Amino acid sequence: MSVVPSTTRQWILDHHPQKDEKPSQFFKLIEKPLPGPKDLADKQAVIIKPLLLSNDPSQRTWVGAEGSYITVKPGQVMKSWGVGKVVESYKNEFMKGDLVWGMLGWNEYMLFEDPGTHYPPGLSRLTDEQAKDPGSFIAMRLAGLTAYYGLLKCGEATRNDQTIVVSTAAGATGAMAVQIAKHVLKIPNVIGIAGSEEKMSLIKSLGCDFALNYKSPNFEADLGAATPKGIDLYFDNVGGAMLDMMLKRMRTRGRVVACGAIGSYDNDNSNDIAYVKELRRIIMSGVKIHGLNVTHHVADFPNGLRELEGWLREGKLKSLITFFETGFEGVPAGMEQLLSGKNTGKLLTKIV
Repeated sequence: MSVVPSTTRQWILDHHPQKDEKPSQFFKLIEKPLPGPKDLADKQAVIIKPLLLSNDPSQRTWVGAEGSYITVKPGQVMKSWGVGKVVESYKNEFMKGDLVWGMLGWNEYMLFEDPGTHYPPGLSRLTDEQAKDPGSFIAMRLAGLTAYYGLLKCGEATRNDQTIVVSTAAGATGAMAVQIAKHVLKIPNVIGIAGSEEKMSLIKSLGCDFALNYKSPNFEADLGAATPKGIDLYFDNVGGAMLDMMLKRMRTRGRVVACGAIGSYDNDNSNDIAYVKELRRIIMSGVKIHGLNVTHHVADFPNGLRELEGWLREGKLKSLITFFETGFEGVPAGMEQLLSGKNTGKLLTKIV
């Protein structure tokens, strides 16, 4: 007879973060009881042990006082996508030992009861093939889909484009965007922006024709030299001053995909750094800025995933993953590592 855990630990939001606070300062570790076997059976519940938790820049906005498309309020468990193992199941759809995917949150053990109490509802069981590489599975469903809909739907990228620029190109979504632009769309001039020599070397290996270091004192001049005919499409993950710099280089009727603004996520009391100053350039050049919220495309996810998985099999894409291994008590440090920019590709917290 299996032993059902009687308690679980959770990382909850203690308070909305203030400027420059580290995750360890605004999250709190608590312990709470789990229902006994009889109650679990009556509720047809499932207990899941999270194994891999996704770290995404947008999570920093979820915990902010200003709110987001997903919100975490003080006292609530931090939300996170992840893959976990079923340790006990009273639902016919799941068996003990299954690997499942869903919004598992920062739970040592997650109690899954009524799908209506979770966002989004439901769990999905990984196939045997997906279970061989759950890290890549997560990367495709988060970074892959974001880059896919950002470039092809919001950015309306086509093979007629000559120059595409991607910021945070060594990150999870940026790395996918670079590969789709170069190896799927065959864009002749793909420019990636990163912040170290190591990352510049990495994005060149992914297909960038130019890798630019935004920390260089010559960055703006280097950008001009790499975009002599201007920019058709800018995939923006930063916002702020870098967005303004790109707007100066946009071609007439160029497009900007506003995917993220990581430059402002850790500065809740200094939101002015995210403001666009080059409004006149947008008006005069007819530049289109399209905000990207990948959940707006959820109905089309199966089609997007089929294409991404096909490109992966064909060798046009590869998953870049950094694993941050920690015990459950160290989970917030994964977010801290993400916001510090130390990772390349998709950053996953591996709970050991």
